[in-house]
Amino acid sequence: MEKERGRREEEEKKRRQEEEDRRTKAEMETNRKQEEEERKKRKDEEKVSQAELDAQLALDRVEQAQCVVMVEQERRDRELAMRIAQSEAELITEEAQTDASLRRGPQVLATKAAAGVKKYDLSKWKYAELRDVINTSCDIELLAACREEFHRRLKVYHAWKSKNKKRTDEGDNQRAPKCVTDYAEQNPAPVMAAAPQEVTMSRQQRYFRIPFIRPADQYKDPQNKKKGWWYAHFDGPWIARQMELHPDKRPIVLVAGKDDMEMCELSLEETGLTRKRGAEILPRQFEEIWERCDGMQYLKSAIESKQARPTYATAMLQNLLK
Repeated sequence: MEKERGRREEEEKKRRQEEEDRRTKAEMETNRKQEEEERKKRKDEEKVSQAELDAQLALDRVEQAQCVVMVEQERRDRELAMRIAQSEAELITEEAQTDASLRRGPQVLATKAAAGVKKYDLSKWKYAELRDVINTSCDIELLAACREEFHRRLKVYHAWKSKNKKRTDEGDNQRAPKCVTDYAEQNPAPVMAAAPQEVTMSRQQRYFRIPFIRPADQYKDPQNKKKGWWYAHFDGPWIARQMELHPDKRPIVLVAGKDDMEMCELSLEETGLTRKRGAEILPRQFEEIWERCDGMQYLKSAIESKQARPTYATAMLQNLLK
């Protein structure tokens, strides 16, 4: 009797869990469609804004040309007035003032141009300095700028390496499925400041799973019977954890900080994963595979050796171990 009741309770619990998962996935699909609509709307608004900006720039150029003509005319009139002035002292004074006023124009323009330069210039920072700020800073804007610069350097490095690698090395160092890297090449993400992007995303935790077959294995299995899987956990715009599962091979688990050179260097927006139907999965689905592949032990080891970059995953594990 007890066994029968226990079995029924277990079935009811399983049924409730399946219903909850279905509801959550339906919400995720709705959110994905809503994000797609918002993205299209934003793109249309950007086109309108760009057209307005182009029109304004054209108008500014016309006004600037008229201003130059007017300034030149004023300069000639002033020279004529000075030429007929009776006092040489007054002439010299006026001439000096004229020269100063004429020189002030380019100086003002240069000052305004300098104001447009980005707040943080991190191009000359060393890798160790970027890493230290990412690991310790509480300044949200500086932290986001350092993350942006760090991933920009990763992209440059991997682009250089890809360009100079041998043909025989193709696919040996593939950090993400080809569909992800192809999307990034074909759809460059719009340039936006790092801090607003990170604040906009509110450091959302999102999890994805897509099929992954390495090019080296593709010809060994033309029918794709031994399809692998690529898992990714994004902490805000940047990847925090990554897994690869391939048949007949040991699982590959990677964490930000320790394994940056082997992980996807693209931002979430650049990967196009949010647009892939069925790619986003529940946190529980990711964590189950992560634990099964000894990911928690791997992350714990990286934290203890101070190689893991602070992320949502490291914070959760540290709280769990307290």
